[in-house]
Amino acid sequence: MKRTRLSPEDRREQILDAAKESIFENGLQQFSLKQLAVDAGVSEPLLFHYFTSRVDMLQQLLSRDFNRYLDALNESLDESSTLDEIFRVYVASNFNERAERGVIDILLAEAEIAAAIKERRTTNARQREKILVGTLAKELDISRKKAAMLALMVSAVSIAAAKFAHEAKLDRDDAIETVMQFIAAAFEAAKSQ
Repeated sequence: MKRTRLSPEDRREQILDAAKESIFENGLQQFSLKQLAVDAGVSEPLLFHYFTSRVDMLQQLLSRDFNRYLDALNESLDESSTLDEIFRVYVASNFNERAERGVIDILLAEAEIAAAIKERRTTNARQREKILVGTLAKELDISRKKAAMLALMVSAVSIAAAKFAHEAKLDRDDAIETVMQFIAAAFEAAKSQ
């Protein structure tokens, strides 16, 4: 079988994809560049052409996947026009993360690797929080502090529900609908106070 030559960018992506798969199969503690070279079908020197170290490679994997996650989330949020649609995007995102057992969470557990996206994560979280809290305050006609508290509570419920639904093997769409009904009830209660 003839090997096809990949562009440098495609080769880098292929190596990162192989690293991601290796982390899922063997765990981060067992992950090594030597094994990655075998899994990716490349030489060790070629790995060092693209990545200066194990940490550098893992940071690049985290950056790539985090950027993809944010791009998809932001695209979905841009297409949302109502508060219900906005929260549905966030709830679905929590369920998707839990179901996909994301490499992002695995890599974020390592401070040295997480440092690669710390600033972008913080900036993005502040921007989304500001928009979400502002939208909630306006839509529900409540104070920003109350909106911030409500957003935090709804987020916690969504994350906990996603975890429970995944572990209990509940139907994803039914579980999301249950969370959305809970959120709607919380919003109604907040409006009436």
